[in-house]
Amino acid sequence: MSEKDLLVTAGAQHGYFTAAQAAAAGISRRALVGRARHGLIERIAYGLYRSSGYPSGPRDEFHALQTSAPTATFSHETALELFGLSDVLSRTIHVTVPSASGLKPRSGMTIHRSDLALTERTLYDDLWVTDLSRTFRDCARWGTDPEQLLAAFDAAQERGMIGSEAAARLRSTYPFTLLVQ
Repeated sequence: MSEKDLLVTAGAQHGYFTAAQAAAAGISRRALVGRARHGLIERIAYGLYRSSGYPSGPRDEFHALQTSAPTATFSHETALELFGLSDVLSRTIHVTVPSASGLKPRSGMTIHRSDLALTERTLYDDLWVTDLSRTFRDCARWGTDPEQLLAAFDAAQERGMIGSEAAARLRSTYPFTLLVQ
């Protein structure tokens, strides 16, 4: 990977890149420190950087996390929020990672370990999130307020975001059994 490739990679990751990606482009840690000192890049966290010229956005926290933990999939109430289906104020960012993942707990983040099938995750607005069926099942098991969950389910159906087969399967489980058919 070249430095130009690193810029392309960072652009695809909303300006974020890791020290490992920089090293693959031939940029040493010392060079990263120098670039940060001169304002060319910003050090976000240990091993995580961002190009200074990349515009900020409302989901920067999510893009930074996804760059530093590429196997993580946003899930549970966080996925509902990212899909724009809920105004549940989650106190934590929920991510699901493979069972063997080495991702360590962080403040403000809840880690769920599960080996998601490829069909259970989708790229939505440049972020990996659990698909809606999985999201609704996870939220129901987690204990998300049933009223909020049912409202999100109705909104997903109204917007055509969930197929009729998936909706029918969900209706056979609580709290979706409460929905009037």
